[in-house]
Amino acid sequence: MKQKLFLLIILLITSQTHGQNLVPNPSFEDTVYCPFGSNQLNASEHWLNFGNSPDYFNACTYLGLPNSNPGFQYAHTGNAYAGAIFFARSNIPNGPNYREPIGIELSNNLIIGQKYFVSFFAVNAEVNFGSIASDKLGVNFYTVPFDSCCPPPLINTAKLYTDSILTDTLNWIKISGSFIADSAYQYLCISNFFNDNNTDTLSTSQFPTRAYYYIDDVCVSTDSLYNETWTGINQTANTQNTISVLPNPSNGTFNINSNVLGQFNLTIMDGAGKIVFNDLNCSNQKEIDINYLQNGIYFLVLEYSDGNHKTSKLVINH
Repeated sequence: MKQKLFLLIILLITSQTHGQNLVPNPSFEDTVYCPFGSNQLNASEHWLNFGNSPDYFNACTYLGLPNSNPGFQYAHTGNAYAGAIFFARSNIPNGPNYREPIGIELSNNLIIGQKYFVSFFAVNAEVNFGSIASDKLGVNFYTVPFDSCCPPPLINTAKLYTDSILTDTLNWIKISGSFIADSAYQYLCISNFFNDNNTDTLSTSQFPTRAYYYIDDVCVSTDSLYNETWTGINQTANTQNTISVLPNPSNGTFNINSNVLGQFNLTIMDGAGKIVFNDLNCSNQKEIDINYLQNGIYFLVLEYSDGNHKTSKLVINH
């Protein structure tokens, strides 16, 4: 009887992770607020600053896609991604071995002895005239979190990393692999865990200073097929939700239609991320009049009762 109960418990534990992504908000789509500057990774729900100043880019703000500083880039999927420095020249103010790791708490702790399949997408950002390409982009797992002042140590190894120098500034590159958990890890971290002497680089600009990469669509699963075929869309989000805003452009009067029944919060922000209109009790059909605003591009964010968000661009042209 005890043996059967033990087997049942094991099955229940493993069923929680099988065929699922253990990374909440894997595509960075869910927001706490629209980022209005650099060093705001915490604006992406669940994601954590594990050291120095990683960035968050979302179409809901003027730092949005694809014209995100430091480089023009569409998201791999959706309307958001993270950005971070993975290598910096030792002669710049940040000094040698500077990294900007990004982290997240997994939805379930890893099981010791279980094999996990890990992947994420990366693309090199064109940092104005200071671009460098590097290798050693990778993933490590931890039982404790880190923070902005105290990043993970550079241990010259990782559970997953690439030995190839990623120079592509147009196409997202998938970095994937597998490992067997040797601890009940609770946190995932993406960074370059190798020191400068063990990182290979290639200068891709006139005055190279740093290797900056965008990161999107992170997956950790016990199912190799799931990890391989995962689309990069957050399975917990309402990916079938649709929103129409008509006419757009308009003179400031819009009709909003959503296929989600019930009420939701509606927020409109200007290009600087300032809230210019807010309605906390909207139905799935709504007419809004903001013709008192100046001509320009605005962003509409619908927040549903389950915490998911949808973003749409508004253009006012009187």
